[in-house]
Amino acid sequence: MSTLVTGEAVELSIQPAALAARALSCLIDYIVYTIVNVGLLIAMFWLLLRVLELNELLLGSVMTIMSLSVFVFLPMIIEVLTHGRSLGKLILGLRVVRDDGGAVRIRHSFIRAILWPFEILSTGGGIAALSGLVSAQSKRLGDYLAGTMAVSERSAPPLPVRTHVAPQLQNWLAQTDVAGLPEGLHRRIVQFLAMSENLGPESRWDRAKELATELNPYVAPAPPEGTLPEQFLSAIIHRLRAAEFDKQQRRSAQSRAFREGVDVLPHGLSLSR
Repeated sequence: MSTLVTGEAVELSIQPAALAARALSCLIDYIVYTIVNVGLLIAMFWLLLRVLELNELLLGSVMTIMSLSVFVFLPMIIEVLTHGRSLGKLILGLRVVRDDGGAVRIRHSFIRAILWPFEILSTGGGIAALSGLVSAQSKRLGDYLAGTMAVSERSAPPLPVRTHVAPQLQNWLAQTDVAGLPEGLHRRIVQFLAMSENLGPESRWDRAKELATELNPYVAPAPPEGTLPEQFLSAIIHRLRAAEFDKQQRRSAQSRAFREGVDVLPHGLSLSR
């Protein structure tokens, strides 16, 4: 576990991704993108050569552009849409974030993606591995230039924080279903709520809006119109904690009932001598 300092000099507790985890994630992504690329090349070869009857020079140019799209633009699009993840990162519980802890944007993903063929494909991952070995946060060159890093979302959650439910959200929260909220997103929301008071107004609003947008697909029904992002985040964390407390209470009651049942002998027999 290490600390990350935001632009407002607020320290965040993070778990940088291990180099081995990043390497395995990269291998999974490489295999997937290679399969996609080969499949598209075969289909495009048949379409352009057999159907459109293009010459070999033009065909080669089209296939080069397609391969570039698969290994550069496809990873960039996936990373932006999934807020810093890929198939490999999803399997290993990793996510790419900005150096200040925020979600990556198109600019960050493009820089990382444009260097991916150079760091990974052309050198068999050698340059990325060398960079990761000398980096305390296992960064590759694309991370240094984009201002990003890969973190593990399977580390221990942060300490509990005080949550508040706005009065206008009470009725909505009582009928809200939070289905399958990822542990990593849960942890990042709790961490944000813990340090939000130390952030500047603009940074606090932007971070809350990013997290609320990411949280929204896991919540039904959606919060009432006009709900502030931070109110939304606090209410959902409050709901999850209440549900966890109720679950623990039920387990304790079941455990007590089981122990009481075990302590009673059948047919009115007594334990006393």
